[in-house]
Amino acid sequence: MPLYEYGCYNCEKVSEKLVRLSEPADKATCDHCNSTDVVKLVSKVNFKVHKKPKYDDEFLGKALPAMRKKKETAQFFAEGPKGMSDDAKMSELGEKIGGQVDRMIERSLPKKK
Repeated sequence: MPLYEYGCYNCEKVSEKLVRLSEPADKATCDHCNSTDVVKLVSKVNFKVHKKPKYDDEFLGKALPAMRKKKETAQFFAEGPKGMSDDAKMSELGEKIGGQVDRMIERSLPKKK
């Protein structure tokens, strides 16, 4: 059974549904407000890779000095959480950027025609 995400036009929240292959995927309702005014969304992908990561330690070691100097991130490295390593700060920056992307996707539900 595939897992689909639906965005609700009524409450603007996202619901997940397991849909049997024999059921039409367009008969979904919102989990939050029970509205049938929903649209199927493109889901985020999450998977494990069994090969060397694209951004390995060597790359991160080279990127770290640039991130410390870059105007948008220098303050975070200078004043970030006390006791946090630079590697942990790089990871936290990545999480923040990912969260911003997630919120942007959720705000951009397709407009009704």
